Amino acid sequence: MRVTNKMMNSTLLLNLNRGLSRLERINNQLGTKKKINAPSDDPVKAGLILRTRSSIKETEQYIRNIDAAISWLDASDVVLQDVISVIHRAKELAVNGASTHLDPTARQALADEVAQLHDNLLQLANSTHGGRYIFAGQHTDTKPFDGGGVTDGKINDVSFLGEVGKTLPPEERSLEFEIAVGVTMAVNVDAFADDGSEILFTPVFQALQQLYRQLVDHPDYAGAEPIGALDAALDGVLQHVSELGGKQNRVELAQERLLDLQLNLTKILSEEQDLDYAEAIMELKMEEFAYRTALAVGARIIQPSLVDFLR
Repeated sequence: MRVTNKMMNSTLLLNLNRGLSRLERINNQLGTKKKINAPSDDPVKAGLILRTRSSIKETEQYIRNIDAAISWLDASDVVLQDVISVIHRAKELAVNGASTHLDPTARQALADEVAQLHDNLLQLANSTHGGRYIFAGQHTDTKPFDGGGVTDGKINDVSFLGEVGKTLPPEERSLEFEIAVGVTMAVNVDAFADDGSEILFTPVFQALQQLYRQLVDHPDYAGAEPIGALDAALDGVLQHVSELGGKQNRVELAQERLLDLQLNLTKILSEEQDLDYAEAIMELKMEEFAYRTALAVGARIIQPSLVDFLR
């Protein structure tokens, strides 16, 4: 094959351009701190990186969902603990009111405190979290309980969502969060019976109303009926507290699993994407040396010509 000066020059320029391309690739990697900056760099690894990034984003969203669920459950737990305190205080007043040594003034004082407990309970039942009502099922933008107050010697009835004895269909009772792929969980307190009636606060309201009437209207009040009603209401609240604790344990376990998964996915992404600086710098020095050598050799190749020998 006949080799000409033009061929040698073209080959030299081609090799120099390839060397510059390699230098540019390494410099780009060092600047971005990533081995893969475009799908063309490594199509297989690029696909794996994109899938891993998507999995990390998905996991992060589930973690945010669980954080919101934990916050909601914790807020509900705090309210229920306060409700238990209200019931215990009401039982103390019921026992004190059963004393035969109390005069009407003392009994009225006890009744007044019961009315205050009723108002306090109404406030707890209308508790909000993040601007949303906790105990209204899916009607989180609607004040769930209304009424109360003392009129004509009795505590007024309390309505639920604008109606005394209102029921909710099953699809309106639970507030669900997605905590994993295809896994949803109701994070609100299930305060409803099978027929959709409210059974968490309503029995407590009714027990306090009964206690108030007994203290005001019955001088021979012995305390048995109100105390029994309060005990039954307390059992109901404790059952909901127990269910709430089970949900808290479940979401905490799910949170730990997702945090471990997030760490694992981040490690995989780092192994596939992050640059090994020592290796990259060593490769850069080698390419620089090769490029400078090519320039030096090329200068000697293209320097002589026929004119130099005709002088």
